[in-house]
Amino acid sequence: MRSSKILTLLAIALSFGISACGAMEAARQEQVEKQQTFEHRVDMAHIWVTTEAPGSGKPYTELGDLSYTEPFTPDAIDEAKISGKLKAMAFAKWPDTIDAIVDENQTTSTDGSQITVTAKAITYESSVDRNALHHMRDSLTVSPN
Repeated sequence: MRSSKILTLLAIALSFGISACGAMEAARQEQVEKQQTFEHRVDMAHIWVTTEAPGSGKPYTELGDLSYTEPFTPDAIDEAKISGKLKAMAFAKWPDTIDAIVDENQTTSTDGSQITVTAKAITYESSVDRNALHHMRDSLTVSPN
């Protein structure tokens, strides 16, 4: 009788232990997902989009050309949506190196049915900001003051 009570208690303790491990793993996975979402937002916010050429005082390297064509609609000419689409395209190709999208240009087809957007992706030779954003949580320290 006593051994059956011990076995029952042991089984209950084991089931609690297993469920606690599952809960801890789920919490850890949620934290990893939050970190990845944060890094993606920071990376996307970091990419600068402009219709102008890159500034003359900061050396850069051209990564490549970006281009897309879509039917002409009010959404197709919305600057925020154009910037978002260019950022997504550039980030997909150069996630660790993209700093800016320059020379963004929009042209409409002769019949007015389509819009083509072109731009150039660049990376600055000194990308201190991008590197700092990617590693900002690596060595968190508490100030002694």
